[in-house]
Amino acid sequence: MSASQYLVKELRWTREVLGLTQEAWGERIHFSAKHVGAVERGERAALPDYLASVDRAFGTALMEFYRMFVTEELVPVWYRPFVEHEGRASLLRVYHPLLVPGILQTEAYARAVLQGYRFQPDTVDAMLATRLGRQEILRRRPDPCRLVAVLDEGVLHRRVGDAEVMRDQLKALVAACEQPHVRVQVVPFDAGAYVGLNGPLVLASVEGRSVGFLEGYLEGRLVESPEATTELEGAWEAIRDYALPGNQSLELIMRTAEKWT
Repeated sequence: MSASQYLVKELRWTREVLGLTQEAWGERIHFSAKHVGAVERGERAALPDYLASVDRAFGTALMEFYRMFVTEELVPVWYRPFVEHEGRASLLRVYHPLLVPGILQTEAYARAVLQGYRFQPDTVDAMLATRLGRQEILRRRPDPCRLVAVLDEGVLHRRVGDAEVMRDQLKALVAACEQPHVRVQVVPFDAGAYVGLNGPLVLASVEGRSVGFLEGYLEGRLVESPEATTELEGAWEAIRDYALPGNQSLELIMRTAEKWT
C-alpha cells in the first residue's frame, strides 16, 4: 500500500470512528459531501487545504504525515534533495521566464500545466497534491518562508488553461503579495535581452547557505558548491535589476488580469 493510499484509508477510518456521515464530516471541515466522497474513493486527491482543515477540526496530524511520506513518494528521486532544502528554507528566490512558479500556482493553473505536460490522467491529481503541498512553507507558523519571485512579462500573457484560469491566477499573485513575506516582480517586455532568458532558477537560503536548482528537460540540477551558488546569485541579481519595482509590477499584473475576460 502506498503512502497516499494509506492516507485515504486513514481519513475514512477517522470519520467512521467518530461516527460521522460524509455530510457531517464535510460540514465540520467546510467541504461538500461530494468532495469528501470523491477523496475517500480515491477519485480526487487529498490536497493540503483539505488535510489542513481535517487537522484543525479533529486535532489530527495528517499534514505532517503528508509532508513526511506522501510528498517523498510522489517527488522524482532526483528532485527530492532540493525539496528537502526547500522545506527548511528561510528565503526562496525564484525566477521563471515562461510560467508562474509552482510555489505560487493556483490549483486550476497547476492542473492545466500538468495536463499540458501530457502526464497520464491518473497521475495528475497525485502530482497536483504534491505541488500544492509544497506551498505550505509560505503558511508555516511562526516563521513562514520569505519568497521573492521574478517573472517575465510573457508569463502574464501565456494562456495556461482558459481565460478564467489565467485571470484567477494573476489575481492570486496580487493577493499573495498582501502577505509581508511575499514579493512578486515582473521583467517587462521592453527590457529586451537579459540573462534570465537562459531559463528558470531557484535559490533557497537554508541555515546560512544557499542551495540552487536549475530545471531541465530530463532531470533538474542541484547546485550546492559555494562557487556555483555565488554565480547563480549573481545571475539572480542581474535578472532582478531588469524587473519593475514591486508596486509597478503589481499594477502590471492587475491590468493584465483584467484583459483575461
